[in-house]
Amino acid sequence: MTQYIPITLSDQTLFAPYLKNAGKPGAEYSFTTLYMWAGIFHSFYRVVSYKDHSLLLVRSRRNAAAPFHFLYPMVLEGTVPMEVVRHVLEEASEGNPMVVGALTREEAALLSDSGMENLDIYEARESFDYVYYASFLATLRGKKMQPKRNHLNAFIKEHHNYKVVPITPQEIPACLEMNDAWCRIMGCRHDLELGQEACAVHRAFRGFRELGLDGLMLIADNQIVAYTLGEFYNNNTLLVHVEKAFPEYRGAYQLINREFVRYALEKYPDIEFVNREDDTGDPGLRQAKLSYNPAFLIEKYKARINHKPTP
Repeated sequence: MTQYIPITLSDQTLFAPYLKNAGKPGAEYSFTTLYMWAGIFHSFYRVVSYKDHSLLLVRSRRNAAAPFHFLYPMVLEGTVPMEVVRHVLEEASEGNPMVVGALTREEAALLSDSGMENLDIYEARESFDYVYYASFLATLRGKKMQPKRNHLNAFIKEHHNYKVVPITPQEIPACLEMNDAWCRIMGCRHDLELGQEACAVHRAFRGFRELGLDGLMLIADNQIVAYTLGEFYNNNTLLVHVEKAFPEYRGAYQLINREFVRYALEKYPDIEFVNREDDTGDPGLRQAKLSYNPAFLIEKYKARINHKPTP
């Protein structure tokens, strides 16, 4: 059996046609997402062949006690016949419990009808991506957005000499210093998930040029007080991977958010949407993302396979 291989930056060329053919809007199907979190989720891949199909399997597992997590098998062209999906997943599971995540409603339905035993499919609300109209985030117009504009204007009033500067490779060390300072303030040493996110941020910046990332820095008081990092995705979307601001700077988040969308619209006129990824099930983050009035959420489902049914 072909061995699983760690996801590295050099795998971007191999992944590209599979991800493009999958054509999914969810953040999990961005190579940047897969690469920057690969060290945290212990993500590996392998390419398998079955009945004239070449399939890419991506597998991860956050810790040894958890079941392996797979993305739905991807092919270079067309769609994957259910017979092939079932065979590949059953072989990959080796009879052990596994999870297939980031499923569309259609994929979830196909798996449900596949005849696989000990299969449990459920909605993964914590994984839904929040998608906004780019034109809306660029203006924050309307009564509901008045609080956002108030915060933003408070920053501008207090720091009228602020600057918004595109991130280039030369500024990356300064951005990482700011990120590490933010991490200390927010208690990363005592919060495993925040500490892991800091590692993912470092990994993303290491591949900044190769991944085709864009970013902005917000500078006030002669220091970076906020930054954001994202990419032009699926020909019509700004996918925001990272956004950080020092909490003592009121309005910094609102300003860097708006300015990044404006910057992206100028650089990529085809952008219609902004995907700000999921809320991981955190109530505060969910409320914050809902408060920006998303145009829609990208629904996702998970399938548990080979989990023994509850008596």
